[in-house]
Amino acid sequence: MKYRHLTSPITINGLTIRNRLMQTAHNRHYARRGAESERDRAYVEERAKGGIGLLTLGNHIVHPTGMGGGHPGVAFTFLPEAQQPLRATVEAAHRHDARIFLQLNHFGGSITSNPDDYRVLWAPSRSVSILSGEQSKAIELEEINAVVSAFAEGAVFAKQAGVDGVEIHVAHGYLLHSFLTPLTNRRADNYGGALENRLRITREVIAAVRAAVGPEYVVGVRLSLSDEMPGGMEVDQMAAAARLLVDDRMIDYIATSSGQGAMFWVGAQTGFAPPGFLLDKLARFKKALPDIPVFAVGGIDDADMAEAILAEGKADMVAITRGQIADPEFARKVVEGRTDEIRHCIRGNQGCLAHAIRGAPVTCTVNPAAGREAIFGLGTLKPADSPAVWLVIGGGPAGMKAAEGLAERGHRVTLVEREALLGGQLNINILQRGRASWNVLRTDLERNLTRLGVTIMRGLTADESFISTFGADAVLLATGAYADRSGWSSVSARIAGLEQAHVLTLWEAIQEPARAGKKVLLLDDEGAFRIGGAALRMQEAGSHVVHVSRLNALLPGTMTTTDMPPLYTALFGNGLESHLNSWARRIDGRSVTIFNLYSGVEVVIEDIDTIVLGTPRHPADGLYYKLKGRIDRLYRIGDCLAPRTTDHAVYEGFLAGRELLGWEKRPIFEGDRDALLPTAVPPTALIG
Repeated sequence: MKYRHLTSPITINGLTIRNRLMQTAHNRHYARRGAESERDRAYVEERAKGGIGLLTLGNHIVHPTGMGGGHPGVAFTFLPEAQQPLRATVEAAHRHDARIFLQLNHFGGSITSNPDDYRVLWAPSRSVSILSGEQSKAIELEEINAVVSAFAEGAVFAKQAGVDGVEIHVAHGYLLHSFLTPLTNRRADNYGGALENRLRITREVIAAVRAAVGPEYVVGVRLSLSDEMPGGMEVDQMAAAARLLVDDRMIDYIATSSGQGAMFWVGAQTGFAPPGFLLDKLARFKKALPDIPVFAVGGIDDADMAEAILAEGKADMVAITRGQIADPEFARKVVEGRTDEIRHCIRGNQGCLAHAIRGAPVTCTVNPAAGREAIFGLGTLKPADSPAVWLVIGGGPAGMKAAEGLAERGHRVTLVEREALLGGQLNINILQRGRASWNVLRTDLERNLTRLGVTIMRGLTADESFISTFGADAVLLATGAYADRSGWSSVSARIAGLEQAHVLTLWEAIQEPARAGKKVLLLDDEGAFRIGGAALRMQEAGSHVVHVSRLNALLPGTMTTTDMPPLYTALFGNGLESHLNSWARRIDGRSVTIFNLYSGVEVVIEDIDTIVLGTPRHPADGLYYKLKGRIDRLYRIGDCLAPRTTDHAVYEGFLAGRELLGWEKRPIFEGDRDALLPTAVPPTALIG
């Protein structure tokens, strides 16, 4: 069998797991009032149905001081009323023979306090959160004892709810990890100094948990392979700490990750890092710990890579966490030899990690059903009542996704794309460093369209005459957007001199970076990745880039996706010059006058070869307005409706495939209910 290791069972402290594919603990932010929600249950059950061996429920908080104000959608183990909802989630996994662990955590001083309560943060030493800037207090001995007891009580809570095992969080800069690393532990008592002292609270927690749940229950830890920061712990030091824990003979496995504090992102990098970016560190770690199961992480979303990791002895289970958000049937497709049908993760982090960092419910760019399984999950796609002929104009992500869904439901679908290659703006996006991994979105969709028998007409511009002659029952426009040359922005209606030949659009700069010349002025009205990606692409072609932005931070849209650190490193390493809180007033040949938005002070930048407009795109909606009123069933989706993100485009294509076109047909989700409607309204009344 090709995936012999990946599909083989593993037994951990008497618990047999059917295969070696898992999801590590991750914030989904579906919990409500500290308890697992129906949305949690549906998410878990979808992946259990899909054949996963093990899921770990992330960040169940053991003590009121560990909640954190930035994570409103996490669950608590100190609320008795949260146990029954947890039991329902566990039972959903067990119905489909998956195993489920629960991660116990205390956020410590790494985040922010709850704005409704301002409960002081606890940390090993007085410190300032790198993420929020809030200062914490040094935890006192009686408070340490309370935390240790809370972890043990949380483990009992989980066991009583039927959970198969618990995982103690000692990673990502949270409370236990912040004791372990010398970066944040400056204590002079028995909990600081030498490694054995810094590890003391973790060992006390493990001992208390083990005493509470007994010897025949699975107890593991989540441990960073490295702090990823100067002066922090490296992989060999982490392995030494892990050796002490293993030799205590109280833990049954180690789930790995990497990073501490501001470097938490290292464990879930985007396409800037190659797939399997932690494997070298993982191999060193596992070599030092051959006598305990170790779980691998780090951008692994390919079954061949996962099989090789196991075959080479680098790990005992493989976490494909984002990959199984993208495709909940990943495991089943591997077991059944259908890997060519897997919907791949693009490692963009826009719907998953970016949402989690903001405290929003996790979704997925390529899988709009993620987090919406109760409505859109496996088995919910029904055949069309009246199969019809659909004409979809535009072969970008929105149009392709719509054509896929319509064809799956039995409609006869023709997709028309004016370019020779499907993908739309995606084909420009993937030219940027860190975005090549997005190409699988195009190839996966194109593969499915071929499988479903969709007629694809490439290199054809669909005009009014073509559409009228075609005679479709319904026409769906997904014609995208175009780069706007007007220079319009949120702070200026017009920049004098834009009509000059050396003014380029952002797309032109990405596609032909050599045109930028030696010195280019890049106007940034968005703060999005494509601005930084274009700047880097021009730098790599030899340009000195002068960045001018109305925003008060450089590329703020890249922070929550975790693109910011590698992008900053590359941009500043290539000599980026940036002027924030500024905009262009006029262009006089090779001179550009910019001004500060607050002081009005002008600065003239000389010797500019080109000006690149990173300004809002314009919807390509001309065809829609020509056809409106002439075709009964005419719809538009994606950027031709309003230019937004790939997530918006794919989601609207997904809805169009189910013919949920128009606001009156759109479902209302849990977050909408919380914000807009009284809690007394029964959920069934809101879906209809």
